[in-house]
Amino acid sequence: MSERVVGIDLGTTNSVVAFVNDTGVAEAIPDEDGARITPSAVQLQADGDPVVGALARQMAVVEPDRVAQAFKRGMGERTFLPDERAFTVDGKTWSPEELSAVVLKKLRQVAERHFGESVTKAVITVPAYFGDAERKATIAAGEIAGLDVLSIINEPTAAAIAHGLDSGGETGLVLVFDLGGGTLDVTVMEVSTGGALNVRSTGGDHQFGGVDFDQMILDRMDETVRDEAGAALSENPYALQDAKAKAEEIKKELSTKASSTRPLTGAGRPVMFTLTRGEFEQMLADHLAEIDDHVLHAIEEAGLTPQQIDTVLMVGGSARIPAFRERLQKLVGKEPQFTRNLDEDVARGAALMAAKTSNTADPRSQLARMPAPVDVASHGLGVTTSRSQNPVDLYNSLLIPAGTPVPARQEETFLTMHDGQRQLLLTLNEGDSDDLDLVQELGESVGDFRKPVGRNHPVRVVVEYTDQQLIRASAFDGETSEFLCNIEVKPEGVIDDEAKRQAMRYLSKIDVG
Repeated sequence: MSERVVGIDLGTTNSVVAFVNDTGVAEAIPDEDGARITPSAVQLQADGDPVVGALARQMAVVEPDRVAQAFKRGMGERTFLPDERAFTVDGKTWSPEELSAVVLKKLRQVAERHFGESVTKAVITVPAYFGDAERKATIAAGEIAGLDVLSIINEPTAAAIAHGLDSGGETGLVLVFDLGGGTLDVTVMEVSTGGALNVRSTGGDHQFGGVDFDQMILDRMDETVRDEAGAALSENPYALQDAKAKAEEIKKELSTKASSTRPLTGAGRPVMFTLTRGEFEQMLADHLAEIDDHVLHAIEEAGLTPQQIDTVLMVGGSARIPAFRERLQKLVGKEPQFTRNLDEDVARGAALMAAKTSNTADPRSQLARMPAPVDVASHGLGVTTSRSQNPVDLYNSLLIPAGTPVPARQEETFLTMHDGQRQLLLTLNEGDSDDLDLVQELGESVGDFRKPVGRNHPVRVVVEYTDQQLIRASAFDGETSEFLCNIEVKPEGVIDDEAKRQAMRYLSKIDVG
């Protein structure tokens, strides 16, 4: 029997693990209770192993300070909390990677119990708009959970793979609108005969999604409680957590109903809260212009007009909200389609890629014959240089623009600024602007020529995007080709090696509930 490989959708609010069965069909794996979707919530118990999933989410009402949620939003950063506090329980600070690793360990256990054997290899999905830091953090989380991460694949691409194989090979230009619990991805891709996927453009916002809509409802709840009970929800942490859970329930209910009502607690007494779909859509109205911008920008970056899009594919749980479907139909002029299962298809697509990547797919299947998808860089890469001899006249010299097919490699020759120069400073930036204030510095390194060189001495800089959109950058002497320096990007927020080893040892010994 070939080694088991799985695909994992590591989501902001929910996560799913999937595999390709013996008939070549990708399916989500149910846990011991039959649930195929695991809430991305972690309860850190005072005594005992962490609890992951629905029970952890429910316990947020009882022990709000011991339950972590929406930590995917902090991937690549030191914390995920909006006020930038560290998430600390019983004196231990938990990074977003460690919390994500606990969820991944749970999903790994679900798969192992299903198969009755060890599972150590996986393809994990990320939002297309994730940058280098978030991608490295996701790989680190997988490694902490004991997984060999075969590949990182963009969520819209995974969904399109699952949809394409489900639909029997539709071709044309597809706009994937992927709106999940915490992120929005808008991706334009071309699907050719045989299932070849070529991404033309991608964009979005990794700080926009269902949790933001929950917060809008929660703010309205707080206003109601203040008006009727004279107290803020925040005055009672248990009432606040209860209201958060009910805000999510209301959001989901309004996708199919005209109104939704829940009881809240204010100043020790019940307060009834009702929200209509019309009121909810009015709350969303300010964000619809942002949706328009993301969609139209992605289409423009693909070199297309809205009328040229053949299919609009809706992905992600929050894509169920009718206002977004209606908005997409008006923008593109096509009735949006939904993937077979909005909550599971990203994981199913990842499972299909896992089977393909590991060569475990049936060689006679359409999957095995399908070319590997071609993605594009979600962010541009450049280096800091000067337009003149003035050291303050600095700008970002773009080498690889966003939208470039990956893997990508670009080199350019720059010139030294001074006679007698012995060193150079190589600074790598993420972003497409030439304004250094509008890009993010990823890292820097100092190169030594070993002897003084003259002004205008050539320096060859090579920047690479891997197929997982991870980054490499190096500098060489332009005359001798001697290596000068390279940048190994280590984002400030990504867990360090020692903390990673400790987390791996800890997770290897526990059974995540």
